[in-house]
Amino acid sequence: MGELNLATVAAANEAWVLEPEGSQVAETAEYRLVRFPERFPDPLQLQWVRSARPAEAVLGEVVARAVEFGLPEVNVYVRLSAPDGFVEALLGYGAQLVDTGDVLALALPADVKAPDVPGLEVRWLTALEVARDANAVGVSVFGGSRASDDELAPRAAAYRDSVAAGTGGLLVGYLDGTPVAVAGVELVDSVARLWGGAVLEAYRGRGVYRALLAARMTYAAEHGGTMALTQGRITTSSPILQRLGFISYGREHSYRLPLR
Repeated sequence: MGELNLATVAAANEAWVLEPEGSQVAETAEYRLVRFPERFPDPLQLQWVRSARPAEAVLGEVVARAVEFGLPEVNVYVRLSAPDGFVEALLGYGAQLVDTGDVLALALPADVKAPDVPGLEVRWLTALEVARDANAVGVSVFGGSRASDDELAPRAAAYRDSVAAGTGGLLVGYLDGTPVAVAGVELVDSVARLWGGAVLEAYRGRGVYRALLAARMTYAAEHGGTMALTQGRITTSSPILQRLGFISYGREHSYRLPLR
């Protein structure tokens, strides 16, 4: 299939924001702050800023609101729609660059074949034991704290329902029975949002990441997906994804902004 339209990709990317169960949201017409549950490694996030006012004035209001959450810092996402001068305003407040990623998309269906990885088994997270494995891999790669079975059991039930309904779920990759990778997909308005793809460092370079990518894209296409969308770190996943046909539609950055 052909290349996607920039405006279409940008709109789908802007519509994608995270709000895990138990989050607190402070949203205005100009910004969106989310206080995630404690188990997340970056519990306070500024997910977007959209304003015609001077960036420094808007950021001053955001900082004042963020301080009310009582945390030492906020993770700030500079999205494609960020106003002019926003990065300069952040740096003026002492923010430090944490990460840079490409906004990547590919029309579906796409010819992304799974490599032959000896000993690899891919399972959907539909049971508690798989949820435990996914949680262990996720914490190892992304940080945060381990969840209890009381927290994991309802997640497994919810994923079991969403996988069956064709709206997505979480895959866990096992090599010779050992959980080594996770990768999520969510279908919203025919857009397959590919999230949380990670492989334990000792098992990278064997094709596991690509195998889970192929499984998610096949699932998405079978359930009506017309676009695969993700954000890929420029030092890790983005080069892999672009070799597989994904196109970068712009770069986004995350900064750590101290509040004390």
